[in-house]
Amino acid sequence: MLVFVDESEWPKPATSGGHTVWAAVALQPQLSKAFSREIFNLKRKFWRVSEPHEFEIKGRMLLNRRALTSPKKVEFVEEVLSLCKRYQLLAFAVGMRQLEEPMLTGFSPEESRIFRVYHYLLERVEAMMEEGYLDDMAIVLLDSGGIKTDKRRAIAFGNFLYGHEAGKSMQKIVETPFFVTSTLTPGIQIADLFAYALAQQNLGRKEAKLREIYDRIRELEWRSNRLDIEYPLRGFRFVDLPERVAKDEGI
Repeated sequence: MLVFVDESEWPKPATSGGHTVWAAVALQPQLSKAFSREIFNLKRKFWRVSEPHEFEIKGRMLLNRRALTSPKKVEFVEEVLSLCKRYQLLAFAVGMRQLEEPMLTGFSPEESRIFRVYHYLLERVEAMMEEGYLDDMAIVLLDSGGIKTDKRRAIAFGNFLYGHEAGKSMQKIVETPFFVTSTLTPGIQIADLFAYALAQQNLGRKEAKLREIYDRIRELEWRSNRLDIEYPLRGFRFVDLPERVAKDEGI
């Protein structure tokens, strides 16, 4: 299973006390080539590009307030979401407050935050694999942020899988993440779109069209089918939300 992960944060650039949403989409490897081809066909249809990398799907560009007044951009996003549903993409997301102080001794606030994200995100990916893909492994792909950033995130990833009790128990996740270029990787672009939509919804934006897109993304949310526990896992986990958002969501 291919699991593409990207992040949206506010305010931007990140500040202590701000919020972040990491979204992931899981795609079956045997469907990856066909999915990428169809994403390119949509780009070519709407944006007249001749190469896939000439137009990058970005939530900030397609779902900002002004963009949602553009019928062309809205239709494109709706077509992308329909494609995601047809190819049975499964969505995951973790939303939380940016840490002001390190959560773990010896780690910076950024590293602690990433460690925490991995905990919430990977336990859900592991559960998905255990329930539906026992003979497969999950390969995590992250948007490259440069050599130093990639190294920090890879170290945090390894520290979680090898140094945390929850991580040690995970057997269905490949131990090293892969870093890819978003302009060349449709899965990362979809994760970016989802992360931005979920972040903006949690921020409190009220546009009806954004809510409709948010609801369509939630339809793709992975949900555990276990019946032997009282509260089965779901793909989305939002913690430390702004007070007004938590109240609106009934959390």
